[in-house]
Amino acid sequence: MKAVIFDLDDTLYPEKSYCLSGYRAVAEYLDGDYGLLKELFVESPKMVFNRYFDRLGQSYEKEDILKLIDIYREHKPQIEFYPDVMPTVEALKKKGMKLGILSDGYAVAQRNKVRALECEKYFDRIVLTDEIGRDAWKPSAKGFELLMEEFGISADEMIYLGDNPSKDFYVKKTAGVKTARIRREDGVYNDTPYFEDLHEDYSLEKLTDVIEIIQ
Repeated sequence: MKAVIFDLDDTLYPEKSYCLSGYRAVAEYLDGDYGLLKELFVESPKMVFNRYFDRLGQSYEKEDILKLIDIYREHKPQIEFYPDVMPTVEALKKKGMKLGILSDGYAVAQRNKVRALECEKYFDRIVLTDEIGRDAWKPSAKGFELLMEEFGISADEMIYLGDNPSKDFYVKKTAGVKTARIRREDGVYNDTPYFEDLHEDYSLEKLTDVIEIIQ
């Protein structure tokens, strides 16, 4: 094994913290009620802004919702790594591993997350698939092929750590890489079914478990 590649959301940091950070930014823009936005998000992450205006009895247009979505996606998030991230990164670097991030999601939002976490300091290569094109989103092999080329390695020398059963582990079929699943207590996709019932090669209780796997 020569390279360890990480998903971003709910693998390196809690995705819910990003959501709440975004709703806080929207509340500031509206001079509105962050507590209500948070409450609505906890009830359901769907159509939070529409339900917010409905709850307040305020009329709105489609353009109003799209504006809030832009603010949410483009805000500078206040997020932090999970506590087990840096110990894992430091241990893997000592072993000479190449480290990467490969993440789906809207490019501007994902790039802002990367900047907020200062990922460039710790990872050798960051691939945000939306910057390549929508067809590069997982389980496409495109992002993994870029990493293999840059690191000068083959698929069987790479392992991908993710959390989302709908796409993160199917990449072992499309890209030929080994996969590992980290289950976070607050993970958004903990109850998501596996795509075509294709499971991960390894299960992790904490991120540092990957150190034993590569040995």
